[in-house]
Amino acid sequence: MNSEVSIISKSPKETIDFGKELVKTTRGGEVFALIGELGAGKTQIVKGAALALGFQGEVTSPTFSLVHCYKGEKHSLFHVDLYRIEKGESSLYLYLEEILYSGEVCFIEWPEKIEKWLPAWTQYWEITIISENERKIKRLR
Repeated sequence: MNSEVSIISKSPKETIDFGKELVKTTRGGEVFALIGELGAGKTQIVKGAALALGFQGEVTSPTFSLVHCYKGEKHSLFHVDLYRIEKGESSLYLYLEEILYSGEVCFIEWPEKIEKWLPAWTQYWEITIISENERKIKRLR
């Protein structure tokens, strides 16, 4: 996908489908930073990505556990949720570095809290709530 991508999702299913499409050509090592307010659909995108990678179970936000790992057929997917973390909390760095450079696919919610640690190849995606079911999903860089 190029850096000019912007779509309108009209339902949670379309947001999940976007997540599936996002990882269609992954080789491993991709990092996706998802920016958006609570309820924007970040976890729906991760759900689609996990399904596309072959994960068969339930995908939920790791708000209280920080990280969930979903084992796929070819790659695992790390889902990191930093909502409850203080910005720049350095004690996390070694733990997150291991995940970010694992060679697996990684999705990070609330990435602005660790932006200085994210790899240069990180894809930044902004999800904006338009209405109850509609979301604008835009690649920032």
